[in-house]
Amino acid sequence: MFRKFNLKTLSVTFGVLLAIVVITYFVDRSKGVNTLKSVLFHIQTEDINSVVVYPKVLNGGKIELKKEGDIWKVWADGKSYNGDAGIISGLIHQVNDLKPLRLASKNKDSWKKYELTDSLSSKIELLKDAEVLETLYIGKFSYVQSKQNPMMMQQYPYQRGPQGTMTTYVRAGKDHEVYAVEGFLGSTVNRNVDAFRNKQILKVDKNNLSKISFTYPADSSFTMIKNEDTWMSDGVALDSAKVANYLSKISSLRGSSFTDDVPANYNYTVQFQDQQMVMSEVKAWVDGEDVKLNSSQNTGSIFSEKREVNFSTLFVSKAALK
Repeated sequence: MFRKFNLKTLSVTFGVLLAIVVITYFVDRSKGVNTLKSVLFHIQTEDINSVVVYPKVLNGGKIELKKEGDIWKVWADGKSYNGDAGIISGLIHQVNDLKPLRLASKNKDSWKKYELTDSLSSKIELLKDAEVLETLYIGKFSYVQSKQNPMMMQQYPYQRGPQGTMTTYVRAGKDHEVYAVEGFLGSTVNRNVDAFRNKQILKVDKNNLSKISFTYPADSSFTMIKNEDTWMSDGVALDSAKVANYLSKISSLRGSSFTDDVPANYNYTVQFQDQQMVMSEVKAWVDGEDVKLNSSQNTGSIFSEKREVNFSTLFVSKAALK
């Protein structure tokens, strides 16, 4: 009888505990506890053909990124530029399928605290034509330095310590919820227009080139032609190691800063011709140490830089290759 009593007591106790667990679960769900989204939102990337970025640094200004056929164009202040497809695709992939670490707040009143009001945040809109598919607001950034074990510091004083944790606070669309996500998300959005532009000056297959023509002031111009495996100029073989070094350096060149100041003319030109007779041309205007570059591979873009950056790499003398 005592055993029956214990079994009955245990059964009742178990039933009560189970009821408490079930009630607690549903109460927590109603409060939003343990309902963290796996991703903030998901869009099929092929549906996105336009992105509008409102960087905080532009104080209300916007940058439009529009896909035209297979290329991206950057629009700002009524002007259009060639876009960097890699940078823009990376931006889309970074904000799409964004995984929250935790729910920071469910209250709209907390937006100011997390710098997620319209005036304090950076904003990005993902569109299909004129339809806004999703909007992401990017706010406060925080960094927490990881603590290093004092014993490890004494034993390995020059060893790099564990990396800290970078957190960005975001909200999506019209939702009130504020989420913490990993990383410094603002660095990819809070940027000026040049960050999204195509910075390519020249990209060639060095093994496919057949002719390079240098047009310089005075009488220093020359042409080099590939005869089987030997590069020659005026019938004289050039130094193979020096030519190989030159071709390696110019096979992929990128600029860093742009200018809207178009030179009236250019005083240096280099033309590259490949075995399929495709031509690429880079022109330069040189004024002392200041250079402006224009490339047929990136029409409409004028690069402004110092002489030693790309000009000295591209425009070499015949003597440097002998």
